[in-house]
Amino acid sequence: MSLSKYRQKRRFNRTPEPKGQARRSNRSALQFVIQKHDASRLHYDFRLELNGALKSWAVPKGPSLDPTRKALAVQVEDHPIEYGGFEGVIPKGEYGGGTVLLWDHGTWEPLHDPRDGYKQGKLHFILHGEKLHGEWSLVRMHGKAGGDGKNWLLIKVKDKFASSRGDILKDQPQSVKTRRQIEQIADDRDDVWDNDSKDLAKSTEAKKSSLPSKFSPQLAVLADHPPQGDQWIHEIKFDGYRLLAFLKAGKVKLFTRNGHDWTNKFPAIARAFEKIKVDSAIIDGEAVMLDDQGRSDFQSLQAMLKDKEKGEPRLYVFDLPFYNGLNLTQTPLVERKKTLKQLMDRASLSPRIVYSDHVQGHGDEMIQKACGMSLEGIISKRADAPYVSRREATWLKSKCQQRQEFVVIGFTNPQGARTGFGSLLLGYHDKDGQLVYAGRVGTGFDEKLLKGLHAQLTRLEQKTSPTTNAPPPRQRRAAHWVKPTLVAEVRFTGWTRDGSLRHPAFISLRSDKPASKIVREMPVHAEDASVKPKSPKSVRRKTDKKAKQTSSSSNSASADSFAGVRLTHPDKVLYPDGIVTKIDIASYYQSVEQWMLPHVMNRPLALVRCPAGQSAKCFFQRNWSDTLPSAVTKIDVSDTKKKEWHVAVNDLAGLISLVQISVLEIHTWNCRDGDIEHPDQLVFDLDPGPNVPWKQVVSATRMLHNMLDHLRLPQFLKTSGGKGLHITIPIEPTIDWDAAKEFCGTIVKSLAQSSNLIVANMRKDLRGGKVYIDYHRNGRSATAVAPYSTRARLGAPVSMPISWEELGKLSSAAQFTVESARRYLEKRKTDPWRDFDKSRVDLRRTLAGRSAA
Repeated sequence: MSLSKYRQKRRFNRTPEPKGQARRSNRSALQFVIQKHDASRLHYDFRLELNGALKSWAVPKGPSLDPTRKALAVQVEDHPIEYGGFEGVIPKGEYGGGTVLLWDHGTWEPLHDPRDGYKQGKLHFILHGEKLHGEWSLVRMHGKAGGDGKNWLLIKVKDKFASSRGDILKDQPQSVKTRRQIEQIADDRDDVWDNDSKDLAKSTEAKKSSLPSKFSPQLAVLADHPPQGDQWIHEIKFDGYRLLAFLKAGKVKLFTRNGHDWTNKFPAIARAFEKIKVDSAIIDGEAVMLDDQGRSDFQSLQAMLKDKEKGEPRLYVFDLPFYNGLNLTQTPLVERKKTLKQLMDRASLSPRIVYSDHVQGHGDEMIQKACGMSLEGIISKRADAPYVSRREATWLKSKCQQRQEFVVIGFTNPQGARTGFGSLLLGYHDKDGQLVYAGRVGTGFDEKLLKGLHAQLTRLEQKTSPTTNAPPPRQRRAAHWVKPTLVAEVRFTGWTRDGSLRHPAFISLRSDKPASKIVREMPVHAEDASVKPKSPKSVRRKTDKKAKQTSSSSNSASADSFAGVRLTHPDKVLYPDGIVTKIDIASYYQSVEQWMLPHVMNRPLALVRCPAGQSAKCFFQRNWSDTLPSAVTKIDVSDTKKKEWHVAVNDLAGLISLVQISVLEIHTWNCRDGDIEHPDQLVFDLDPGPNVPWKQVVSATRMLHNMLDHLRLPQFLKTSGGKGLHITIPIEPTIDWDAAKEFCGTIVKSLAQSSNLIVANMRKDLRGGKVYIDYHRNGRSATAVAPYSTRARLGAPVSMPISWEELGKLSSAAQFTVESARRYLEKRKTDPWRDFDKSRVDLRRTLAGRSAA
């Protein structure tokens, strides 16, 4: 069936239901929806996405987890994809009039070709919902019972999710969208599918007004975490350009947050707005480009605008401050959004213009899901708040990663084979309006950007630094200063004590934000923003009523969900000897996140995957593929001979995603994304031969330590989690791989000549009774196990950073395990690797000095 029957049964001039159009889905996962529908008779609408629409069945008694119960499912007309998110009231007298509750949603996974199965009358699939899971079947009935072919049976297949006890419909009657009961939705009537927007004119807050010629958008305040309570609604935070659409008498203008006319930059969006039949309006939204995972991609948007590359930008709209001669800025947000949704549904502008929906309450759960999908974060808004044209704490932004804009104040020269420039020097304005130095960023650039941006920087050069505080002498001597007009968006892991960025990575230039307005964003506590804004008493009573009706216990995340990533089979045993499960490992990585991520993120990785656990067959994976979880990213490690992408992670969601696919070892390259050809650390792997006592491993480690100490090189020690120890030296990325490997080889060979305990040759027949120091881990594409990584060995050992004082207390390289590491870390007062980044040395100068000597 197409959507023609759906359209025939509805009067779109009376209800703003989406007209929709069957379209090819660009998502890798197909969605399913179950809506509890209290119409002439209570029933459940079961909907599966197929062929660009929702195949739909009315299930009178609802789904059951009991495999012996075969639920009648009567097929009805196909529905548009947009219909699947509706929860609210359809007015009496209209088709389907009654209350609709979103009972469950998620994705479905066909176990055979779904199109052939549908034609043959048998669908076998797996549901990944919030309430329903596991295998199910939909089977068309035949003979007299089959009637005209519309009668099907919905059957739960017997698996671990099946149960003959209880009734899930009675046990879990609440909405997965708002956690309300169907009676509450009927009473609240906050989303009624009618076109009577005249109620706005009756509102005491909506004032008659002509459309202003200029208007500034409301901006969000950075928060340390999402606020709690049902007085807040939460939206996805998009990574694009903020646009205000001015609609008047059929004409459309698109303005940036600073009032620049960008209508010509987004002509397709402007043309789409022309379909809206309104006298006047201002619609607030964000223009984005989506990647193949459905996430907003700012760099693609920039490329489309700058180079006129092909693409389909979309505008996600989320507010309506002016509408048909009414100033709605004092009208509560939920009422503005309700009117905006009705307007968008009537116009049916998708996919070019899309209504940005929201979730009421459940801020913690929302941010976890957003981060698990590798999104930027969420925006939390007071449901009863007015619209104000300034930065206000009734809108809060919570980010998955720390990121903000900085003023470009200078640049450094490129090193090695790099072209253009080495790093950008960054700053921000303090409370007195003075520019303050904030550090430098040297990763995140490709060759095209290095060349183009260098040309811009050269034109802006000046003799003196524009900042009040001077950068460190080494950076000051190498700096080229520029006029502070460019703005760069940067992601980073935190701030050092002296006010510099930790692990920054360049994202993009921002032409929509003036340099003079860039300040350091200081997150507020979400609780401090929970004071109610001034708003109508009626709305406050309604919001408070909802808050009381909704159980606070539903705010807690699932016990098998970490950073928004849900573990399947969390109790699966991955280490049989110690009975260490998948959830044990995920919990461990969550506990070491703050120490581990700085050494893992933005590095090419090599993984050891053990789908059946440590005791079974494992395999090595380093190449990225689109079958990996979305939080597992990729890094280009191509050389002149081969195009190649390796796996990478940037946050806790990425680490947990590796656990989800049974990764038991994480190994890193000695470089970061953006400068693949220059290592930023050196690794010496001390590997004892057969029958070498542990005390000799310690002795060999001390010998190497003393030699490196004599060269005044910073050293950081860790257990390998296997048989030996690793010494890591942080360096500036100023030498290439050959120089790094040669330098390390010279040290090891020299030590081997002076000690019978140490060998520099990897031949096994030469290693008996000796400690082999592997310096080959410093070549291009060579890896070493990451700090805090688990190992695929008996006992679930981990690679643990330790202090030099602890070396003599070690009993083995596998002393720390998933179980014991937590107890050790709880007692450890300081991080022995805390000064890793600030200790970097420039080996280029060291090597130059050796050559001169």
